[in-house]
Amino acid sequence: MPPPPPVAYATLSSPLPSAPYILSITPSPSAHLILRHPSPTLTLSDPQTLQPIETFRDGHSGHVTDVTVDQDAIWSSARDASVVRWDERSRSAAMSIKAFVRKPLPVLAVAASEGDHLVIGGTELVSSEAHILFWDTRNTKTPAYSHTATHSDDITHLSLLPPTSSWAAHSTSPVPLPERLLLSTSTDGLVALSDLRETDEEEAVLAAENWGQSVAGAGWFGHKGAMKVWARSDMDGVATWDIGRGAEDQLELGIFKEFPSEEFKFKDFPLPSAGPSTVRTAAEEHAAKEQHVKSDYLIDVVPSLGVSSHGVPITAIGTNAGDIILQHHSHTGFHPSAFFLSDPTARGHKDVIRSLYHDRTNLALYTGSEDGVLSGWSLASLQLRVGDHTLDDDGGDGREDIRSDEEEEQEESEIETEDESEGEDQDETMDLDEAEGRRYGPILGGKTHGAEARKERRKEARSQPY
Repeated sequence: MPPPPPVAYATLSSPLPSAPYILSITPSPSAHLILRHPSPTLTLSDPQTLQPIETFRDGHSGHVTDVTVDQDAIWSSARDASVVRWDERSRSAAMSIKAFVRKPLPVLAVAASEGDHLVIGGTELVSSEAHILFWDTRNTKTPAYSHTATHSDDITHLSLLPPTSSWAAHSTSPVPLPERLLLSTSTDGLVALSDLRETDEEEAVLAAENWGQSVAGAGWFGHKGAMKVWARSDMDGVATWDIGRGAEDQLELGIFKEFPSEEFKFKDFPLPSAGPSTVRTAAEEHAAKEQHVKSDYLIDVVPSLGVSSHGVPITAIGTNAGDIILQHHSHTGFHPSAFFLSDPTARGHKDVIRSLYHDRTNLALYTGSEDGVLSGWSLASLQLRVGDHTLDDDGGDGREDIRSDEEEEQEESEIETEDESEGEDQDETMDLDEAEGRRYGPILGGKTHGAEARKERRKEARSQPY
C-alpha cells in the first residue's frame, strides 16, 4: 500500500493592503515575486517575508492581463492596448508599446524573446480579428509583422518553447524544425505552434489542433526526452498533446489525452488519519480541520511538480475555503498527492485561490487568493507521489527506473523543464543578487536545497515501501 498523502499548512501568509485579487505570481529576474491584480499596477513582494516591496505603476491605465519574464526583462500587457517593459532596478517603466492596428487593441497575452529582440502580444477579438503582434524592441513604433488568421477569437496564452535543438536534436527527419516555436491558444479552442521568426503567416503556423473548448491557459513540459503541450479550459478540463512528426514529416500535435472537469471539481477527499505535516501533529491537524475536503475548481496544471511515467502532469485543485489538493494521475484517474490546508487561525487562505507558482530551487509553493493573501508552503519534507506505483517502474517518483545520481539529474532536467529558462538567467542577474542578497523561499532559508535536496528525497522515497 502506498503511504497516505502528506498534509501541510502554510508556513507564511501575508495579506496585501486593500486585499486585491492575486491573479498570477511570476518570479522576477532577481527572484522577487511579481503579483498581478485586476488593476493597472503590479506588486513586487519579497519571497522570504511575503511582504510587498514596491508597486509598479504609471505603465498602464487599464487592467494588467499578463506578465512574462525573459532574461532580465519584465514585460506586462494590459487592456488599454499597452505592452510595458519594466526596469526592476528603478522599479519603473523602461519602454511602452501601443498595440494599434486601425484602432487600439486590448492585449490579453504577452511573450518575449530578448535574444531575438522580439516582444509578442496577443489581442482581444476586435472587428472580427484577433492579432498576434510581433514588435522589434529596437523599433516599436509599429509591429514588425503580425499573424491575424491563426485564431478567430481572443488570444488567451502566448509562450515560447525552449530551443528545439535542446529537445529535438535526436530527430532523424530531413525536415529541420525552426529554432524557436511560439505556443498560442484562444477562446476559439485552437492550440497552435508557430515559427517565431517567420513573417509570412501562411508559412508560420506549423501545427494546430482544435480542442473544441475555450482555452483559458496552456504551457509545455518535457517528458522522456520529448516535448508535450498542456491546456486547461474555461470549464476546468485539461488536455495534453505530444509534439511529434506526421506522416509527411510535418510538425504535429498528436497523442491527444483529455481529462474532463469531473476529475478536478466537486470531488470529496477524506483526509489521511495519519501522515506527515510540515507544521503540526496529526492530532492538531484534525482538531483544526474537518475529516474531508471537497474540491470546487481547478487552480492550474503544474508539470514542474512532477509528471507520471505515461506523461500526465500534476494538477492543483482548490476549495472555496482556500485549501489546495495536488493530484497525480494513474490508470484509474487522478488521486491526491498532498493536501495543503488553510489554517483556521492565521496562515493560509480563506477564499478562492487564483494563482500558484512552484519555486523548484527553494522547494516551495507560492499561492495567491481572491482575498488578497499571498502564502508560502514548504515542500522540503514532503514526499509527493507523481505516478501510479502499480504501473510505473520508478517507484512513483516520476522517473523510469533507479539510476546513478548523475543520470537522474540529467533525466530530471528533461522531465522538469518548465522553468529551465530561469536557471539560464541567473548569471545575468548576479550583480543585482550580490547587491541585494540572494533570496531563498519563505521559511526555507538555507542554500542546501535544489538538486542535492531532490537527490536526498529520491533516495528516501526509494527506501519506503508502498
